[in-house]
Amino acid sequence: MAASQAFTVGKASLALKDLDALVAPAKKEAGIPASALPMHVKGPFDGKINSIYRLTYDAGAGCPVTFIFRARISEAFRYEAIVKEKILFPILDGTINLHAGTGLRSQVEQLLAARTGSHVFSANKPPAVPVQSLYHYDETCKRIPHLYSVMGFLPGISLYEYIDARGVKHKKLADIPAPVARVLQAAFTDVGEAMAKIHAIEFPAFYNSITDIGDDAKAVNWKQLFAARTEQLMDEATRWPAIKPYLVDFRRYFKDSMALIPEHDVPVLFHNDFQPQNFIVDEMSGKVAGFIDFDNWQVGVREQEFVKMQYWGLRDLDPAFEQAFLAGYRKHHAIGKDFLARVDVYKSSWFLLVYNFEMSKIAKNEANITVDKRFPAAEKYIEEIKRIVNG
Repeated sequence: MAASQAFTVGKASLALKDLDALVAPAKKEAGIPASALPMHVKGPFDGKINSIYRLTYDAGAGCPVTFIFRARISEAFRYEAIVKEKILFPILDGTINLHAGTGLRSQVEQLLAARTGSHVFSANKPPAVPVQSLYHYDETCKRIPHLYSVMGFLPGISLYEYIDARGVKHKKLADIPAPVARVLQAAFTDVGEAMAKIHAIEFPAFYNSITDIGDDAKAVNWKQLFAARTEQLMDEATRWPAIKPYLVDFRRYFKDSMALIPEHDVPVLFHNDFQPQNFIVDEMSGKVAGFIDFDNWQVGVREQEFVKMQYWGLRDLDPAFEQAFLAGYRKHHAIGKDFLARVDVYKSSWFLLVYNFEMSKIAKNEANITVDKRFPAAEKYIEEIKRIVNG
């Protein structure tokens, strides 16, 4: 590669040697010589939140090692200003014991205090579902004005891309070639089971932030927390003239629907972006290889996870694929009669959140470098809210 090539990270422009220097601790962790420069750099893959590059090094004996460099560049990011995988990954492989009386709070505090570090999974201690290792993270914002991480690379393509390439959206099952249908049904069963395994990880309590995990004084009532968050979203939405006329009906719907939300629920690990863009599959076979993009994870309830899965993952597909997904999930968790009704309540709140988020970005003139066709214009979310509220 040309040493003079420039790489954009947010508003910064980095030379190849500068980008390599940011990845240097990950190279050391993976046993790559410090002097080695990347053979290939792909990117930036810019989304709404992060600037991402894929760097491939020669680890010797013709064995390439690929890292994913991710810097959080968005000023509109709503979540904690930390690399959240540094807490999550020790939970996924059991390094952190979530049971009471195990020193949970002190373990979380130690991780919060560490502004740089890593968490590399081992074959003897694998994560609950296949994910990338965290080879390095840096929250100091000293080397670049953004916190960043360097992850391992899961080869393959997203299930979203696999589906798109085979043109199965808006088609009936009978019109899809049988081999493709079988592969996709198997994939959706696998991701349903993976979601269930994620939800098998239970916390001692609900918390407003993952930084509070293990702090008994900051444990919260879930129903009250969810109601307060949605009330805040409704108040925020009054800033936007286009949605204002519908907020009276939304408030009525939300007040009536809160009866569906139990006073006490089970606090589980909530991926918070569980949808086909974040499922990696083999490009040829379609077999699920792993899961990515946990950087918005929270402590939540099971129904929340179905919101994006339904909206971005299943709504344009034949119902047989949703049934396959639910079959995988039901291997580990039951789905009660009010479950899907509660999903709609959480979905209405999420539509309001993303509407506010999109409008806030417009107000701040924070444009995406790359427009992602999965994300509709802000007005589309108003239509979804109206559909739920009006039954």
